[in-house]
Amino acid sequence: MCGRFAAGDMTQAQMLEIMRGFLDAPFLADDAAPHVTGYNVKPTNQIQMAAMIHDEPVLTTARWWFVPHWHKKPVPEWKATTFNAKIETAPEKPTFRTAWKSGRCAIPALGYYEWTGTKGNKQPWYITVKTNQPCFFFAGLHSYMGDGLRTCTILTRDALPQIKDLHARTPVILTSDQVEPWIKGEIGTTEAQNALGAGWDGQFKFHPVRKFGMKDNGPEMIEEFHE
Repeated sequence: MCGRFAAGDMTQAQMLEIMRGFLDAPFLADDAAPHVTGYNVKPTNQIQMAAMIHDEPVLTTARWWFVPHWHKKPVPEWKATTFNAKIETAPEKPTFRTAWKSGRCAIPALGYYEWTGTKGNKQPWYITVKTNQPCFFFAGLHSYMGDGLRTCTILTRDALPQIKDLHARTPVILTSDQVEPWIKGEIGTTEAQNALGAGWDGQFKFHPVRKFGMKDNGPEMIEEFHE
């Protein structure tokens, strides 16, 4: 977890406009590889992220499967499962600790998926939060590789009581007032581990959805479904 999420179809220009509402400064865009859109975003996809790059707030993209900057072999040869990172341990783990200090990012999403039930008969659920914004932001970490590629991970925490029956962990979802201080590195480790994502309990919306495959990617994926 989180291994699938919905990004919707927002363009770079639309996302730039959204980001300008979170920071009291112009938000720049770079010419990184195009990001994946739709409702079935998977690990290793190129996804949008907002981060401070050379002290400027930038909207860019990154490969969703974190690889530390010190890994010198080709990125696909990194075998550890690092599309998620636990917020409780990321600050000290060699894989993530540099990014924790200087590589924080915010990853836009509409919602994410979890599965319940027995193996072979899993029921997918779509989970989002009540917000007036057109999207929310996962707290993430990113790295910059020697060949110019960026990679990223989504931080997770213990699930809040409202959704703990769906999964024991949940992605860390930033509140609107946390986006700017998070990507600027202004939130300390203890505060981050205690406060990030903790304010959403009672604000989640979730429902079962139709079972879907790897190639499914339409808005019908997030529609409520009961057998």
